[in-house]
Amino acid sequence: MALKDLLVCIDPTTAGDTRLKLAFNLARANKAHLSGAYALPEAEAARRGPTGFGGFPGMSGLADETSPGGAVSEVFHEAEVADRAEHRFKDELRIAGIDGEWHVVSDGDPSKLIELAKSVDLTIIGQRPPSSRMDGAARFRPNDVVMAVGRPVLVVPYAGTFKTVGKRSLVAWDGTREANRALNDALPLLADAQAVTVMFVGANEQDLEQHWPALERIVGHLQRHGVNATAEETMRGGLAISDILLSRAADLVADLIVMGGYHHSQLREALIGGVSRELLEHMTVPVLMSH
Repeated sequence: MALKDLLVCIDPTTAGDTRLKLAFNLARANKAHLSGAYALPEAEAARRGPTGFGGFPGMSGLADETSPGGAVSEVFHEAEVADRAEHRFKDELRIAGIDGEWHVVSDGDPSKLIELAKSVDLTIIGQRPPSSRMDGAARFRPNDVVMAVGRPVLVVPYAGTFKTVGKRSLVAWDGTREANRALNDALPLLADAQAVTVMFVGANEQDLEQHWPALERIVGHLQRHGVNATAEETMRGGLAISDILLSRAADLVADLIVMGGYHHSQLREALIGGVSRELLEHMTVPVLMSH
């Protein structure tokens, strides 16, 4: 299925600019409808109600303008930034010939973003920075969206520049329902890839032997879809799987990692760790995740 309906969550930061540039590139390439969800501080979002705003690259500079101190001045400043961002977003939609719409969401409550994400082909959201309010970044946790929407979510690192995704991809595959779902959801992004590596990380030699036939079958499935895919497997040893994936992605000069999200409960992952959580914390390239 082609990507015809995209949603991007942005904020007035450099990372928000990067995310929106990527979203526009994907929308142009797929002739897709693009919805924007602009994250406002809770107080301002509540004051504004359900009306929409927009933004586009360059809006991070809007947030740097100074205004008189005090909570009231800050609220009005946020509103001014959002209003000007809206005009930029609409201008870019018109110039690019892309259909789109805009929504305002509270940066402290993911419920509206989740509802929007349930009715699109792909949601593009940012990695949560070390400080949840770093440089005005939204406080959404990608895992909340991944777990709730039943649709693929593309998480973009808060550092780096990413103009496109899927040219060289690494697929983390272990045969689970979540991994197969993510692989299927990623097909539109993999269709024109130069190279796709499907990688299984096993605990021991027996594990590798047991999973190899299924790994070959899934690679064959991709090849029948016209995807230039190859199979690869490695033993985990004493390393974290997330570290192995990120290291291999660097070796392959990959611009996308595809993986199933949260095979275990979020509580278990929070208590004892997990591949999904660790990858989202340390990611260096965009990650497409499905649950």
